[in-house]
Amino acid sequence: MNHTLWIGSYAKKEEPGIYKVIVDTDNETLAVKNRYSGVENPSFLAEADSYLYAASESMDGKAALFAIESDGLVLKGTADSGEMAPCHIYAEDTYAWTANYGGSVTKYERSGETLAKTAFSKHEGSGPNEERQDAPHVHSITPFPDGKHLLVCDLGTDTLAVYNKDTLEIIKEVKAAPGAGPRMTLFHPKKPIVYVMNELDSTVSIYKVGDQGSITHLDTFAGLPSAYSGEHTGADLQLSPDQQFLYATIRGWNGLAVFDVGVDGSLSKPRHVKLDGKTPRSFYALENDPYLVIAYQDSNEVCLLKIEENGLPVFTGQRVSVTEPVCVIKKGEN
Repeated sequence: MNHTLWIGSYAKKEEPGIYKVIVDTDNETLAVKNRYSGVENPSFLAEADSYLYAASESMDGKAALFAIESDGLVLKGTADSGEMAPCHIYAEDTYAWTANYGGSVTKYERSGETLAKTAFSKHEGSGPNEERQDAPHVHSITPFPDGKHLLVCDLGTDTLAVYNKDTLEIIKEVKAAPGAGPRMTLFHPKKPIVYVMNELDSTVSIYKVGDQGSITHLDTFAGLPSAYSGEHTGADLQLSPDQQFLYATIRGWNGLAVFDVGVDGSLSKPRHVKLDGKTPRSFYALENDPYLVIAYQDSNEVCLLKIEENGLPVFTGQRVSVTEPVCVIKKGEN
């Protein structure tokens, strides 16, 4: 089976920053099909309604709009985020939202092939880690299954903010552990559970999802091996195609924490897999195929791993060169 992926990366505007990659699981191959330039640091990507959106993670932060055409991507324009360093993006229908590391959330609307900022929400506060939590640092935006709310991670203030998706108003906030630094979230597709990757302490937290955008903390697990004492930062989360395993990438240690997922969405203590690449960032679990595609920022490559029956991924030997890749999404998905 063939899978088409979009890869986002850190790149200068005139250099390739978005890559189209084809995964052939029948032959276990990975190949770069196209490369696209025109946007500075298109670090995170989102697709909706035959358009690709990119968060331009630069000091004069922007969101970029590409039309997906038969012969490739065509840049249609950009919109100012109103904040530095948009580092994550979500899109649906004619709307998009960026998480801005400078400490805010921006909403955009596409009209035809023009993108414009329509709402902006600035966060306030700080956290106990003086080096990393001197101010708000909004890191990701994930839609609730109810279609009405967004869950926003603020690494700088240890806050999970629940937004009304339409009005961009915060309706409630839930505090993570002091110094945890929530970074990315992942809703279970079948259970009222959301998993949170905490960057600063490399832990994974579980929250119960209730009505009206409510979330309640249930448990938190260490992601690192107990013997590890070096530098580390948690990066991303993915469920296996059968939802039996949850994977978490951790930089510095450069490995995966592998959690068994219970029938109720609960987690076991993790097993650990040391990875071959350096600085694993975003990754993607292929739908209906037991494979992971991982972006390694500092070894400048995207690699294919096969999930064994015990849930542990093994490197297939397949890799492609990509300069500072940080995002992997499936073509045709939000």
